[in-house]
Amino acid sequence: MVYMQEKNENKAEKPEAELIDSKKKSRFGIRPKIAVTFVLALLFIPISYAGYVYAVSPEVIRNPKLEHYHFRMQILANGKAEDFSTKAYQTGYAKDQCNASLPEQPIHFHDNIDQFTHIHWEGMTGGMVMKYYGWNYIGGMSNALGYKLDNLKDPQEVTTHGNYLPAIPKDTAFYVYTGDENGYEERSFEDWKTQDLETFFNTTSNFPAHEQNKQASLLDKVFPKALAHGGEDDGNDGETGEETEQEKLTRINNLIGNVVIFVQKDKPSDQQIKDRFNDLEPLTDSTCGG
Repeated sequence: MVYMQEKNENKAEKPEAELIDSKKKSRFGIRPKIAVTFVLALLFIPISYAGYVYAVSPEVIRNPKLEHYHFRMQILANGKAEDFSTKAYQTGYAKDQCNASLPEQPIHFHDNIDQFTHIHWEGMTGGMVMKYYGWNYIGGMSNALGYKLDNLKDPQEVTTHGNYLPAIPKDTAFYVYTGDENGYEERSFEDWKTQDLETFFNTTSNFPAHEQNKQASLLDKVFPKALAHGGEDDGNDGETGEETEQEKLTRINNLIGNVVIFVQKDKPSDQQIKDRFNDLEPLTDSTCGG
C-alpha cells in the first residue's frame, strides 16, 4: 500500500514539474522570435523609405543629365501677367556654366529678365516647371521634384524654388499656346504638363552634352558626331546670308520655343493671344553663363 501511495504521489508531482519546464522552454522560445521581429523591423524601415524615395522621384530627377537650353514663358492668371523678373523668382548662378558640372537645381530665372526660363537638367516638363514655382499639377512630393539618386551614398532632395505663382480659383482652366510674333497654335495642357519640353516644342537642344546623352551605341561614344554649333548639322557651309539675325540669336541662346499660358475661366480672344506673342522678351547675344 505504501508503495502504491508513493507511486501515485510521483504521478501527481510529474505534471507540475513538466509544466515548469514547459514554461521555461516557452520563455526561451519567445526571446529569439522577438529578436528576429525586431531585426526585421529595423530592416523594413530603411527599405520602405528607400522604396518611397525611388517611387516619388521621376527618372530624370533620380539620375539627372546635364542640359542647357531656354524657352520664353508667359503666364497670365485672371488677366494679370506674372513677372518672372522680380526678386521672388530670380536665382543666382555660376558664371562659368559652360563647364560640364551639373547644377544643383534644374530650373531657374536670372539676371532680372522676365520670361526667359533656363533649363539645366534633361527631361524637364512643363508640369515640373510649374511645380517648381508653386503650381503642382503632377503630384509627387510636396515642395520637391523628388530625390537625386545618382550617388546612392548621398541622396539629395531636389527642392522646389517656392510657392510664388498666384492662387487661382478652382473653376479656372488652362489655355496653352506656343508660337511667336508670326503665329501661334493652341496646345494641350496635358501635353504641357507631361511631355519633355523638347518634345512639346518639337525642337532639339543644340547643347553639346545633349547629343552625348543621346548617343546610345558604342560606336557613337567612341566616334562622336561632329555637329555644327554644338547641335545638329544645319548644312551651313559658311556662305553669308543663310541665317537671319533672329535665327542666329535663337541658335546662340539655344531657345527651343515660346509658350503663353492663360489661366482663367473663359478662353482668351485671338487678339489677346497675339498681343502676348508680340510682347516676347527680346533675345540678345548670349554667352553660356547661366
